[in-house]
Amino acid sequence: MLFAGVLSMVGLGVASVIVYRGYARDLREPQEVINSNTIGSSVIYDRHGNKLYEYIPEFEGLRDPVALADISPYLLAATIATEDASFYGNPGVNFRGLARAAWENLTPFGSDLFEGSGGSSITQQLARNIYIDFDERSARGRTGAERKIKETVIAFELKQNYSDDQILEWYLNQIFYGANAYGAEAASNQFFGKDAKDLTLAQAALLAGLPQAPGDYDPTNSDKLPFAEARQLQVLDLMIEHLSTVNSIPTLGDKNNPLLTLTVAEIEAAKDEPLNFVDTSIDILAPHWVWYVEAEVTKMCHAGLFEPPADLSCDKVVRQGGLRITSTIDLGLNSIAERIVNEELSRTEAQYGGHNGSLVAIRPGTGEILAYVGSRDYDREDIDGEVDIAQSLQSHGSTMKVYTYLKAFEDGWVPSTFVEDEKLVLDVGGLPRAVNNWNNSFLGEITVRTGLSQSVNTTAVRTLMDVGEDRMRALAHRMGITDLRQGDCGPTITLGACEVKLIDQTFAYAVLANNGTMIGRPTSEDLPDGYRELDQVSVLSITDADGNPVYTFNHPEEVQVVESAYAYMITDILSRDAIYWSRLTIDRPAASKTGTSEEFRDGVLMGYTPDLAVGVWMGNADNSQMAPGTFSSVGSGPIWRIFMGEAHAYLELEPRSFDRPDDISVIDCEGHSEIFKKDTPAVKDGDCRGPDGRGGTATPTPAGPVFPTTSGDPTPTPDGRFAFFYTVREGDTIESIAEMFDVDLQDLIEANSLKEDDIISSGYVLVIPRQAVVSPSPVPDPDPSPDPEGVIVPVPSGGD
Repeated sequence: MLFAGVLSMVGLGVASVIVYRGYARDLREPQEVINSNTIGSSVIYDRHGNKLYEYIPEFEGLRDPVALADISPYLLAATIATEDASFYGNPGVNFRGLARAAWENLTPFGSDLFEGSGGSSITQQLARNIYIDFDERSARGRTGAERKIKETVIAFELKQNYSDDQILEWYLNQIFYGANAYGAEAASNQFFGKDAKDLTLAQAALLAGLPQAPGDYDPTNSDKLPFAEARQLQVLDLMIEHLSTVNSIPTLGDKNNPLLTLTVAEIEAAKDEPLNFVDTSIDILAPHWVWYVEAEVTKMCHAGLFEPPADLSCDKVVRQGGLRITSTIDLGLNSIAERIVNEELSRTEAQYGGHNGSLVAIRPGTGEILAYVGSRDYDREDIDGEVDIAQSLQSHGSTMKVYTYLKAFEDGWVPSTFVEDEKLVLDVGGLPRAVNNWNNSFLGEITVRTGLSQSVNTTAVRTLMDVGEDRMRALAHRMGITDLRQGDCGPTITLGACEVKLIDQTFAYAVLANNGTMIGRPTSEDLPDGYRELDQVSVLSITDADGNPVYTFNHPEEVQVVESAYAYMITDILSRDAIYWSRLTIDRPAASKTGTSEEFRDGVLMGYTPDLAVGVWMGNADNSQMAPGTFSSVGSGPIWRIFMGEAHAYLELEPRSFDRPDDISVIDCEGHSEIFKKDTPAVKDGDCRGPDGRGGTATPTPAGPVFPTTSGDPTPTPDGRFAFFYTVREGDTIESIAEMFDVDLQDLIEANSLKEDDIISSGYVLVIPRQAVVSPSPVPDPDPSPDPEGVIVPVPSGGD
């Protein structure tokens, strides 16, 4: 038989039939083998379908299989002329190559004499690439000869069972062209920025010459480009040499319809055609986000949120799974965030010495991450731009105080509870350590509202010592913090003594925006009991290589992790008081908290509206200090304020109030008002209590006082009218304000979440519905105040 005779040529003799059957037995279908080896590169998109990146499979590269009809006929012709002129019609082997194999096995020179000299047919190369693993392909000597026999047997089998067109299609989709590109489509896009069907003759000839030695002929390397161009000329000469073969290649199996009718003149002209290479650097948008989502998808797979493609582990699902991942970020909004971070740092870095920044934006109502800036510039080595600050452990300073006071509220404290702001010295490892305030002064007996809004350190530490570090830590874990696992932070944990991640902190503040409700997807983190049950959402959908859905974020899940009244107390303080103290008001109701670490190494601003929670970090990735006095209110604060303004406009979100829970009561306290949880008496003294510590009627907390950040002009709405923010003055009533702006009284009440029997008092800011036709007089900015930050300061030697 033919096969036995051929195998005898390469040294098998009478055992040829047995050997042949051994290699041919149970041969898997090529497409099945291809799919199991690699389904292909996965691609990540933003929520609107904009491509962010194609994940390159480790040890494999970019792949984009296409049909033979979608590959330029020039590339088919150039490949056949170069690799296997007898391809159409041969039994799967190049007999000249087989003769060489016989020489290698039967002469004393051994296989090394002709190693790497080529001669394998297209079908043999396909057999080698998909059926023989890398180590076996690289073998020499006897093992190399056995590999040659094996690929020859497989090549015969392939030609017996599949059409020439099918084999050629598999080959052109599997062959390595260099620059991480496997297959004609990936290579065409990588080198020329076009699909394989659009290649010119000159470009096709260059590609056809690369598989022989992709590293030596790398056209992206200026030193090797001349060799690539010389190789291209060789390919064109081979096309002329085999012109009759080139012009007899059938069109998709139609022997009566030749694919090409090239002339020598046309081929010669191609030698002078421009190749028009494109930049082969891998495009990547939002790089830190791309790597974050890769890790998240892997964890989601391990957690059983979706099943990986068959025969593929979760650790390889992104790089080799051929997935199409639609992520949650909005590329347009992310670009706004990147621009603002970079512009503000460029403006301030000479003064403040903070050269890097990070920003995370989450939609509280769904838990979806809409913007993610891991650092100012991923490609800048001088600022360690590749470090993803959003996932790095950093001190978040006084932004940690919300967990302390929230725990105190759970214990029966209220915003009006008294707490001492006096000199405080801690025993730290047997040494005294003073807890000072930002201005090294003390206010005496103050309320929780004042302590939190003005970021007073001593009151926060005293409160922490009352509620207990472990209990505060447990609350932070419930709200979304995945770190703080060490038990030696001490009372200054409330000042940022132990580090957390910006992504976690932003998610936790989104819980505050939701009045204590965590909204997201089931967690894929490996967390201890008592930690958060949900994660922020980074992926909207995943489809497999065939377009079948494997994961869809249909709807968020909700977990009430803190009672709504207590979460609202924090929001009320941060939106009515703290945001003014830090001078970071925006054009709508908003809450914010500043945080600056010791020695000004980190500046953090956490803030939110009902529609967007945003965390901003500013500092240096190498943990070096910024300039003294670089409080977050002047560093990261402006980044937050500018982004919040542009983000809400970009997302077309109208201003709205924070929802006041039904179990919140507002008490009139001799000229000012305070909030309590209904039917819950305060357990400590304060400056505002009813006779029994509960109940009462007074002005509710509406949206929270908000001043325009720029000119004070009202904000246009789609119907051409305006939404205003009006500060209530002495003598105003809800009826007189409705009359002043010519708005319906009920509309005004609903816009501000008021109750029928609520009484407003001076100092409150009301949202005036957009039906208003009269603009209020501009509201002046609040009186300037020092930055509200505080840092932990050791007691100087001999000082007090």
